[in-house]
Amino acid sequence: MKHVDIDFGADKITVDLPDSAVVAEFQDPPVHPDPVALIEAALSSPHGAPSLRSLIKPGMTVAIGHDDPTKPPPPWQRILGVLVSKLLEWGIAKDDIVFISANGNHKKWTDDELRNFLGNEIFDAFHPSGQITNHDCLDPAELKDLGQTPGGAIVDHNRRFLEADLMIYVGQVVAHSWGGYTGTGAAIGLASTRSIASHHNHRVVNHPKTTTGDHRAMYFRQLKAEINAQIEQQTGKRIFYINWIGGTGGTINNIFAGYSPELEEPAWAAADAFSIVDVPQADVLVLGLPAAFAYGSANNPLIAAIGMGYPPRVWLGDHVLREGGVIIGLNPSTGKYDESTYASTREVMELFDQVADISDLSKFQSSVAANETYLEQYRNAHAYHPIHPFWLMYSCDYMLSRASKVILAGTENPGLFRRLGISPARDFDHAWQQATRIVGREPVTVVAPTYWSRRPFKFRVNGQ
Repeated sequence: MKHVDIDFGADKITVDLPDSAVVAEFQDPPVHPDPVALIEAALSSPHGAPSLRSLIKPGMTVAIGHDDPTKPPPPWQRILGVLVSKLLEWGIAKDDIVFISANGNHKKWTDDELRNFLGNEIFDAFHPSGQITNHDCLDPAELKDLGQTPGGAIVDHNRRFLEADLMIYVGQVVAHSWGGYTGTGAAIGLASTRSIASHHNHRVVNHPKTTTGDHRAMYFRQLKAEINAQIEQQTGKRIFYINWIGGTGGTINNIFAGYSPELEEPAWAAADAFSIVDVPQADVLVLGLPAAFAYGSANNPLIAAIGMGYPPRVWLGDHVLREGGVIIGLNPSTGKYDESTYASTREVMELFDQVADISDLSKFQSSVAANETYLEQYRNAHAYHPIHPFWLMYSCDYMLSRASKVILAGTENPGLFRRLGISPARDFDHAWQQATRIVGREPVTVVAPTYWSRRPFKFRVNGQ
């Protein structure tokens, strides 16, 4: 037997697997010894763009969009510190800089959360004057409609960002089920709910060319590119991106700056060097789930569910889970979560009881999204927008449709997960018994023990 230490909430447990089991883990790339020099070089020699300094004009306003605090803070603190220093050095007035947290349909972050993400120096310098802001996906006064893309994506985005003389976005490139790789974060994070609904709907999320890790062929990523192009065409300005790639906890390996799509190929090539893990196609896919990841605590059943639902979508060559295979996740999820932050989650799960298929949830999407109680919590109480649980449910459809069974081992709330179509198990051995009854006693097994606690990666199946 092979003994594998695997994430299980706040702890690790050891599971026994066949000797033939393939352990798939992210391997951290080298950490760059001088990230400040790396950032300065990226700003001086960007991809497809003039140097950032040459774009600076006297009296111009600068909007800096950035990924929200669901990410590890260190890279943003490092990049934004250098960026602000350079902008001031090159003649931009401090009062002409604004920071916009690109929350999409996520919650508006508290001052303490923004301070922790941005760092004390930037927060203390810009927050008292109102220059650190949360994107609001709801307020029409803060949004600007720029029409639709050829693929039908609505472009309705943050007005302050669009109307700035210089638009800068600081993000990352990491393997992800939404796009294959992240990047062009302004397209989603600074969008209205109306815009996000045009490309996070069930049809797009479960399109055959979206349920893949191939960023070049992915349908959802195509729509993101169209949105970015539409913004630039309608504003007559280009977005200057600064994206980092790296390892666990936000260690920086490299930084790519410039315009999209010009900066993407070199960033993708660099990320490919450490973001792809070779595996066979699995009869059983085993996934460790830590205490918190993605959008918060795994005690939220939808976060635990996407912890199992996202990884099998990020494959190259062939599906990482064979048709009719089994997924086993491990987490003690209690199902007890902060309902003030995830205000509409309970109702969306209850609505799932009323439909025969996840796609049918879409008929409730508009009414839940318009619920004034939920919207007030979004506006003023740091709750996720009420539409957000629909995106998580839609993301689980591929997993639930492809697998013959999805099992959560160790949950303390088995009934709640049964309602989501996920079979509970007392422990891993119990889950393994259930799985082998379906796929046989000698299954091809792939285990990703630290998929979420290290860094997400892509499964390249059979070397294809």
